[in-house]
Amino acid sequence: MKKLILSAIFAVFAPVSHNLASCATLPPPLPPNVEQVLNAITASELKGDLSFLASDTLQGRFTPSPGLEVAAEFIAAKFRAAGLEPGGDHDYFQTAEMVDRRLPTMATNLTLFSGDRALTAPAAEITIDATSAAAHLDHVPVVFLASKDPALLKGSDLQGKAVVTAEADLAKLNGDDVRAERRKARAFDQAVAASGAVLNLTVVRNKRTFVVPPRLLFMEQAAGNRAASLSVHSEELAKSVADANHPPATLSVDIPAPIDNKVVVKNVIGVLRGSDPVLSKTAVLLTAHYDHIGTVETAGQMTMHAAGDSPDRIYNGANDDGSGTVSVMEIGHALAKLPHHPKRSIVFMTFFGEERGELGSQFYGKHPIFPIGQTVADVNLEQVGRTDSTVGRQLNNASITGFDYSDVTGYLIHAGERMGIKVYRDAEASDAYFTRSDNDALAEQGVPAHTLCVAFDYPDYHGLGDEWPKVDYENMAKVDRMVALALLDIANSEKAPEWNAQNPKTEHFRAARAVSQSAK
Repeated sequence: MKKLILSAIFAVFAPVSHNLASCATLPPPLPPNVEQVLNAITASELKGDLSFLASDTLQGRFTPSPGLEVAAEFIAAKFRAAGLEPGGDHDYFQTAEMVDRRLPTMATNLTLFSGDRALTAPAAEITIDATSAAAHLDHVPVVFLASKDPALLKGSDLQGKAVVTAEADLAKLNGDDVRAERRKARAFDQAVAASGAVLNLTVVRNKRTFVVPPRLLFMEQAAGNRAASLSVHSEELAKSVADANHPPATLSVDIPAPIDNKVVVKNVIGVLRGSDPVLSKTAVLLTAHYDHIGTVETAGQMTMHAAGDSPDRIYNGANDDGSGTVSVMEIGHALAKLPHHPKRSIVFMTFFGEERGELGSQFYGKHPIFPIGQTVADVNLEQVGRTDSTVGRQLNNASITGFDYSDVTGYLIHAGERMGIKVYRDAEASDAYFTRSDNDALAEQGVPAHTLCVAFDYPDYHGLGDEWPKVDYENMAKVDRMVALALLDIANSEKAPEWNAQNPKTEHFRAARAVSQSAK
């Protein structure tokens, strides 16, 4: 009988004990004012914004285009209505003067004279690089270098000479080595351009079989007094570069001038000023790119899907990255309603030109409104609207690139736990995609910067079918509330996020951070 009584007592109280234990593990409730502003991020507001931003009226928001200008005005109007401070040099616009460059095709051959041999590369095998100057070169001396390694330039006199190198075989390298090789190549090209050399010639492994699309360049990139720059596909020239015993050689070639058109493009920036006298001088960034690839006429090599006979000629870019853009707008609009601002400032920013080489984020990195050393983190949003991923439906999920690269991940995981979003590491995309969006330009300068994504790939990526009715607005609103909460947590933290020193892949970013911190 005693056992029965005890069993009955345990049967009554066990569920209560279990519930109490469960409650003890639940996170504390959000402050009412925070919960209220997070709930102001709604599916209907996001749908209203995106149905305009990704409409045919804006013609795919190509950089530069009238549609992109309309998009910039729309975003600025939303920032203005929210009461965010303007963060640009012209109200909410950070303006960049650039050159839209149409590259000519080569009309003449290139000839290398070596001993009693003359090696000819046909004009059809030569591509003029975007930063090339026009040149008439007649028997200029040649310097052969095995690779684009800046260390090989030490002690070399390149004044008035043509530098000939071979393209690296990137197919044999892993992702991290590819990025390192590309950094070396950029540094090499910059050094050659400043060396007094008259030509930087790269012998490429694969023939360029496509028409080179127009390039958008910063004014300094397009300026004169630079070396001419070509890429050429030539087996004979490749053998010459590989030959360790180079006989003296000269080179002759005529390079026509590009066709340049000056344009002005804009990042759109709004600021929620921090409340702490000291920490308000530091900033957390929330970013996305508001451009896309335009129409069938402008998309060129950027599209993944041919238009064929489709009457649709506009790449609306609803998910890429209209979804990220309207999320920045609505999160900014919501957090601006807080009666007491967070300690650090939050910068809401949409970039131009991501589809043409992450140009807007690069420009901001060179001309930040908050010094880079005082910018504690960047959460960049890409493709947060579609849940129909090619690897399966992504409901209540989000992933970030460079998952184990910095402390920023922890803030997002914690906010996700409170808002019902699982923030996870995508084994295939986490590292591979880290340098493939606008967070890269800021990470290169040392800012702990990551891109948050719901579907890394989906059926209409860079396709004509990426349109606003296909977006899951309820899920996007939920993800955006989680992002907003993480931003608040970072902005209120006394300790700034840091790169993970235990991960060797962050070494380059940590070194850049040390430089920016020393310049504060």
